[in-house]
Amino acid sequence: MLRKRSLTLRVFIKLSVPMTLGFFANLVANAVSDGHRLASVPGRLGWWNLLLPTGAALLILDLINDILTQRAAAAAERKAHLESLTLLRENNRHIILSLLLLLAKSPRRGNVNIHIFHAARLNGKAVLRKDRQVWYEYEDLPLNHSLDLAHPDTDELIICDSYNNDEIIYEELPVTHPERYNERIKNKVDPGITWVLAIPMHREDQTPAGVLCAFGNRRVLSDGAARRSFQGLAVVVTDIIVRLKGLEREQEVRVDVHGG
Repeated sequence: MLRKRSLTLRVFIKLSVPMTLGFFANLVANAVSDGHRLASVPGRLGWWNLLLPTGAALLILDLINDILTQRAAAAAERKAHLESLTLLRENNRHIILSLLLLLAKSPRRGNVNIHIFHAARLNGKAVLRKDRQVWYEYEDLPLNHSLDLAHPDTDELIICDSYNNDEIIYEELPVTHPERYNERIKNKVDPGITWVLAIPMHREDQTPAGVLCAFGNRRVLSDGAARRSFQGLAVVVTDIIVRLKGLEREQEVRVDVHGG
């Protein structure tokens, strides 16, 4: 009922503005056509002069109403896009978690741990930021969990080499591997890790969108055939992840556009 009354009021204002100002203009035109000087017309019109400020007030009210209506429509549209983005993110999270679970359990010799690092910018420099929403950890390697950011230009990590060279890299780590890391990350890479497989997440004609990192203590991918099979499945998974994240970015742009 309230919405119906609001619509009726808007229609009334829309019709009143041209009618009021048009009627006043017609009175002025008739007075001038009767031979009266324009300067004397206001005095001859008397109370009819109120039509001018009334029409002006209605015009201003109409403009304000249009602005408020546009803002309300934009707010409603932005809310709809935000709700859609939230739902999309949640659905994507469940899909990616399922894919990681499938991938992590695919080797015959045992499960692997999987983390995803997304490419981002921090203070103008490229970084790899760990995804805290989706991961899979089978073995207890607690120190490694604390690594949130990797810097491809300075950190001696397999994921950084994979990102920089845009290639799949597998390495079985020596016992002394903690000695290679700089001060920032030396306590964020668990010494119990004995192997790492890093797979860049490709996007067409651009730098990698990030890196999928499989790692662990037990070397379940030391066999070449098993590793190639795992890599083939992992490449498919990374392609799906990139596409899902691309959909999120498109929806985020829509939210930003309607938020401005």
